[in-house]
Amino acid sequence: MKPIERMNAVRDGQTVDHWPFVPSIYEHGARLLNKSPGEVSRSAELIAEAAIKGFRTYEHDLVTVGIDIYNIEAEAFGCTVSQGDGKNIPGITHHPLANEEADPHELTIPEPDEENRLGLIVEAVYRVIEEIGDDVWVYACMGGPFSQAAELRGFENLISDMYTDPDKVHALLDKTATLAMEQACRFASLGASVNLFESWATMPLIDPPTYEQYVVPYNKRVIDAVRANYDIPPPAVILGGDTTHLIDFFIASGTGLVAADYLADIAYMRERIGDTPIIIRGSVDPKMIERADWEGLDKMLNGLAEKAQGMARFVWGCGCVSYDTSPEYLMRFKEMTRAADARVRAQTAGK
Repeated sequence: MKPIERMNAVRDGQTVDHWPFVPSIYEHGARLLNKSPGEVSRSAELIAEAAIKGFRTYEHDLVTVGIDIYNIEAEAFGCTVSQGDGKNIPGITHHPLANEEADPHELTIPEPDEENRLGLIVEAVYRVIEEIGDDVWVYACMGGPFSQAAELRGFENLISDMYTDPDKVHALLDKTATLAMEQACRFASLGASVNLFESWATMPLIDPPTYEQYVVPYNKRVIDAVRANYDIPPPAVILGGDTTHLIDFFIASGTGLVAADYLADIAYMRERIGDTPIIIRGSVDPKMIERADWEGLDKMLNGLAEKAQGMARFVWGCGCVSYDTSPEYLMRFKEMTRAADARVRAQTAGK
């Protein structure tokens, strides 16, 4: 099966030849080009080339386009981003709304222009779609509304505002969700889906009630916009940590793909999902791949495979593959997922 056929079948709950392989490749793509993440992140041509080179190298079943995946929208709003020298990934160095007097109502929703990278990443996605869009699902990477707000205001300030001035928080989230919705629709118009990264909303940085109030409505606005207007693969919301007790919120926001690491209770998530067509990406610690901890990875993969036994909407994955990870190690990890898949299928057939 071609990757796109395999993922279409998984989305539809059909049986596939093996569970798809979906590693998270961002700055690792820059390594494949022998360039720094900073250099690649500022060129539509290089971002696209990195994503395509990754696909040609690993033949994974879902391609993500982006390098400094949390920064593009926040930077367009006015956050300062570092250069990302050497192996370092560009990161936010200044929060423009950190001042207590800052008024989110005064924020202007940025449009793509030469002063930001909103159009640059759209161009990169277009190039990837043109080159490999008939073979594989393509996802554009972007910061989620809550995580954009955390970068603009500063995380501690944002949390404090929830107690002292919640209307201010919602006003800021209204702005970030508007930009996220507009940017997501630009990607979707090309045929790409979106990864909404909400790393500032992970447990235990915030708790489930906070997630329900300040994350769900704004993610739902973005997801609803692309689902209503475009025929694209299911939008994803990605954050680290144990996502077990967020599953009801993912369902409420219309999320189509979520990450579940080795700590997650996949059995509980399966029960809560029921017939809702959500794909679960079972993820391992990417640092274990980087340091070649094959024994630990084998144990982790077998555990995930046991938890996912009989699931149609399951894919293999890992957190962000580092710049330093050897391509040979990532290929070995792919082979290990196939072996774990084969073992659990053989066990199922023997019952």
